[in-house]
Amino acid sequence: MQRHAKRPTLSRRIPIVRWLTVFNIVLVVGLAAVSAYMLLEMRRETGERADLTARSVVAVLGRDIGRNIELYDLSLRAIVDGMQIPAVRDADPVARQMALFDRAATATNFGATVVLDRNGDVLLSSKPGLAFNARDREYFRYHETRENSELFIGAPVKSRVSGMWAIPFSRRLSSTDGSFAGIVVGVIYLDYFRNLFDAAGRQPSDTITLFGNNGTILMRWPFDADFIGRSVATSESYARMTGARDGSFRGPAMIGNETRSFTFAQIGDLPLKLSISVSLATIYADWQHKAIALGIVVLTLCGGILGLTWLHRRELLQRMAAQEAMEQINIELQKIAITDPLTGLRNRRRFDEVLARDLRRAVRQGLPLSLLMLDADCFKGFNDRYGHQRGDEALKLIARSMEAVIGERGDTICRIGGEEFAIVLPDTDLIGAEIVATRICEAVAAWGLPHEANPHRILTVSIGVAGIPTTAKADAAGLVAAADAELYEAKSMGRNTVRVSGAAKRSLRLVVQ
Repeated sequence: MQRHAKRPTLSRRIPIVRWLTVFNIVLVVGLAAVSAYMLLEMRRETGERADLTARSVVAVLGRDIGRNIELYDLSLRAIVDGMQIPAVRDADPVARQMALFDRAATATNFGATVVLDRNGDVLLSSKPGLAFNARDREYFRYHETRENSELFIGAPVKSRVSGMWAIPFSRRLSSTDGSFAGIVVGVIYLDYFRNLFDAAGRQPSDTITLFGNNGTILMRWPFDADFIGRSVATSESYARMTGARDGSFRGPAMIGNETRSFTFAQIGDLPLKLSISVSLATIYADWQHKAIALGIVVLTLCGGILGLTWLHRRELLQRMAAQEAMEQINIELQKIAITDPLTGLRNRRRFDEVLARDLRRAVRQGLPLSLLMLDADCFKGFNDRYGHQRGDEALKLIARSMEAVIGERGDTICRIGGEEFAIVLPDTDLIGAEIVATRICEAVAAWGLPHEANPHRILTVSIGVAGIPTTAKADAAGLVAAADAELYEAKSMGRNTVRVSGAAKRSLRLVVQ
């Protein structure tokens, strides 16, 4: 029986859909990856801009603070140097006042400049009439116990003159023998720093902090008196600032628990550090809004692509499944059109097609071809005696016998009538065809199916054999006529016989024991 070539099945077409799906998924992943990269770059650039802005603000504020402290310190040095000159020290009070205290020492937000004796009492003042004792102050004790004449910047204190918060700046006065003779001290009010930091235009969540010795907070913006004078020397972030003159880093807040961005710088050669800390939420607020908007757009696009991919994939699979089903139906219809429904053999239509095809090939290439015409002996009597159902079973038995003998030899076995069959044997001469026919007769008889109407008492077949080039007319009709004639010769010779055409007429009769 013919084995039809298999057409591409749905499983073979699915890789096309799979590759399309994979391509779209890769497209979505690529789009998401590019978007993520862009967002990360935007975030990095936002952080860099924030650091650059903070460094600029720290530099501007630091220069202003350093310049004013330098000017104020020059006034203190002038007083110290003047007190070492006898002519100035012994001059009348008005002349001494004008010589020692210049206008810089009396500027806005700069407190009174005072000369204290070795007991801490006011000896001279830029504002006449001041009287107080400062022996208990930190700056006085510092100079009393040290011989150096360096500028000392103390922790913020409330002025005993104005009652305002101020940072004291002081230098030591020494006698000619080097002994402690008192100090020169002046203050800069915290309002100066508050006004300066206000002008920086920072966000309310930012902090600007001026640190003194040992991490002491000299000034903090936004201003809170509770934080003034507090030391943060033990905090992790301040420890990172002590190792460099300037820099930027991310670290824990010195006051509070959040992570912040710190930018700091030392003010000149003074023991002061100025720091700006910014909340990361503030830095990345605008970026987060853009990231969310871009993320929504990208997710919408990716979702749309994936959704359309799924719909397109489903549509393709449905179409392929429908096409596959239609092809299977067509194959089945084609098979039904050429198949005998009772025996499963090919029908007369297929027989005509195969015989014409193989005959043309044999004639064109000069190859042998044989045709077997087979008929069940006395089959009408079998149906009359045993019924048509048994007759159908007998025809199936004959069909299976032919298939057993022929085997896998192509589309050659056909049922062309009620109990009549035909077998096309390409590339087979008459000798080979006779052998095949004989084996078929033997196979059918071997079943021993009872047949009382048959002279042999069992089911048998008679076979006529014809072929080319021995047939006079090398066409399908002539070959069929020749094989059919030999079939009727075999029946007339007693049935269960093989009759072969040709010049030397040969017949082989199977003797049933």
